[in-house]
Amino acid sequence: MSIISSTNPLGIKGIDHLEFCTNSLSTETINTFYKFGFEKSFVDLENGSELFSQGQIRFVVTAHPDMNHHSQVYFKAHGEGVSKISFQVESVELALLEALRRGAELRQEMKVETDEHGTYKTASIQGFGDVYNEFVERPNEHFRPSFTKLANDPKAQPLTQRFSRIDHLTNNVPKGDMRKWVDFYKQIFGMTVTRYFDIKGAKTGLESEVVQLPNGIVIIPINEPDRENSKSQIQEFLDVHKGPGVQHIALMTADIITSVADLQKRGIKFLNIPSTYYENIPKRLSNVTEDLKVLEDRQLLVDGDQEGYLIQNFTETYVGPLFFETIQRKNHWGFGEGNFQALFDAIELDQVKRGYIKE
Repeated sequence: MSIISSTNPLGIKGIDHLEFCTNSLSTETINTFYKFGFEKSFVDLENGSELFSQGQIRFVVTAHPDMNHHSQVYFKAHGEGVSKISFQVESVELALLEALRRGAELRQEMKVETDEHGTYKTASIQGFGDVYNEFVERPNEHFRPSFTKLANDPKAQPLTQRFSRIDHLTNNVPKGDMRKWVDFYKQIFGMTVTRYFDIKGAKTGLESEVVQLPNGIVIIPINEPDRENSKSQIQEFLDVHKGPGVQHIALMTADIITSVADLQKRGIKFLNIPSTYYENIPKRLSNVTEDLKVLEDRQLLVDGDQEGYLIQNFTETYVGPLFFETIQRKNHWGFGEGNFQALFDAIELDQVKRGYIKE
C-alpha cells in the first residue's frame, strides 16, 4: 500500500542517514560516535566514507578524495557538520518528480545502481543553506553498492541502553530566514507547522517553528536569532559554522538514565542545570516517577502534562558547533517547552563564561 498522500506527497518513510563531512577519517568526531555507542558497520574505501550505526540511526562520515565533491565543498565552507540529510522514500522517481514540480532545485539527477543485493536509486535536491536533501531507495540488507559490510567492529563500545532512532534534528538559520525555510518544508515536503516558540534570555533570544510529517517520522525545528547582529546561541552557531546548518540531533532512548550514565562515564559533557530547577519539578509535574536526585546527577530536564512527560538533556558541542540531545518520551510528544527557558539560560550562562557574551 502506497504511503504517498496529501500529507506526505514525496512518500518519505523516514531519515535514512545523515552525512557528516570532514577532512580525515581519524577525526575526533569518530571517537565521539564511539563514545555514543555507535558501531562502524560499512566502509567505502574508494570514496573515503564510513557508516556508523545504532538502532535505526545511521551516520556516514566522509572525507572524500575529490575536492570538488559536495562533502569537501561543504567542509571548506563550514568545517565539520551535516552536509547531507538523506530520506528513505517509497519511490525516488516519484519523490524527485513531485519535489521538482513543487519548486525544488535539482542537485543530483536520479542515479540507478545494481549489485548482487539489488537495485539502488538516489537523487538530491538543494536543502537549507548548503545542505543537500537526498532521496534514497535501496535494499534493506545493504547500504550502498560501493560500501563493504564489516563482520564486526573491535572498537565498538555498545551502550547498556542503546539509542533507537533520530527523534528530531534542529536547523539554525539567520535572522529573517526562518519563515523562508518553514515554507520550503511545507511547500516541497508537505510538512505542517506544529509548534512556535519565542524564547528570551537575560541578554539574547530566539524564535523557532517546528515542521513535521505525519506520525513524527521526520521532525525538524528551525531556529533563528531574535534580532540581527545579536550574541545569541543561534548567532554564535551561525558565526562558528559560517552559515546555516544542523544545530543538534536528538537521539531517542527507552531508558535515558541508563544511557546518559554510560555517556557520563565516557566523558561526554552535558550542560549544567541549576539545582533550583529540580526543586520545582514536583510543582510543575506530579506524575514524574524518577528520583529527583538521579535526574539532577544526570543533568536531566523533565517536561510534560497530566497525560505524560519527556526527559531530555543536551551535550556540549561535539562536531564543530553541533551538539546532541538525548530524549526519552513517556507518552508525551512535545519538545520540552517548559524546559526551554532553563535550557536557554544555561546556554547563555555558558556563553558568558566563555566570554562570547559580555556581562
